[in-house]
Amino acid sequence: MSDDTLAAIRARFRLRALADADALAAALDAGDPGQIEALVHGLAGAAGIFGFTEISEQAKAADGAFAGGRAPTRAEIETLIALILREMA
Repeated sequence: MSDDTLAAIRARFRLRALADADALAAALDAGDPGQIEALVHGLAGAAGIFGFTEISEQAKAADGAFAGGRAPTRAEIETLIALILREMA
């Protein structure tokens, strides 16, 4: 795979992550834990693949909360959103 192809895939991930941050904020405001769970699950793996370890770790922690039978706190999700916005800027 060429460097151009990898750069293009990484750019698409950045756009997706920013869209996910917006969707997380909306789901948080709407009180939609199902949507939050789906988003954090996707981010947990994808962010790690692209080298965004802080985002991946925060998303994994939130995903782990769901797996453990509790929803992550609002602060945990807000931290994830802030990390995405910071890293994708």
